[in-house]
Amino acid sequence: MALVNIADDAVRTAYLQEMLRYLGQVLCEPLWQVDVTGTYNRPTVQAVRRYQEMRRLPVTGIVDRTTWEMLTAEYLLERELREPVMIRAVPDIASHATLPGQRGDEVLLLQILLNALRNEYDYPAVPLSGIYGAQTSEAVAQYQKFNGLDATGTADRRTWRRLTEEYNGLRVG
Repeated sequence: MALVNIADDAVRTAYLQEMLRYLGQVLCEPLWQVDVTGTYNRPTVQAVRRYQEMRRLPVTGIVDRTTWEMLTAEYLLERELREPVMIRAVPDIASHATLPGQRGDEVLLLQILLNALRNEYDYPAVPLSGIYGAQTSEAVAQYQKFNGLDATGTADRRTWRRLTEEYNGLRVG
């Protein structure tokens, strides 16, 4: 049973694209990451086909009721699992910094935040090791550069604040 031709419905197409994009980001499926245009274009068809293939649905590129319901349910579940999670800037001492070579939960949290935001910037995924190694330092430096901060590679108080504000969705622009 098919939906009312989603390809002719810009609002539903935009919602479909938003769901595919969100799931692509949180599940690290770059093939699902489409632009939200409201137009049922070739990248959208390809993303739908890839989603259908991975979920063992008939691979048509057409959003039938089964595809829509499965995609919507998965999207809502993933949103619920990830929101609302508010992270407080770490640490409270203004002069404190998380440094390369450091280990522990503070570093792991930093790596989680960097990975959550990496699709907005141009840096690769950081291993979730709890060890502040070269990849973490490079991601921090790139994040700092993109945000007009001193690109030191050290997560100082300003970097933590910016990361957590952006992660929490409080930062505009």
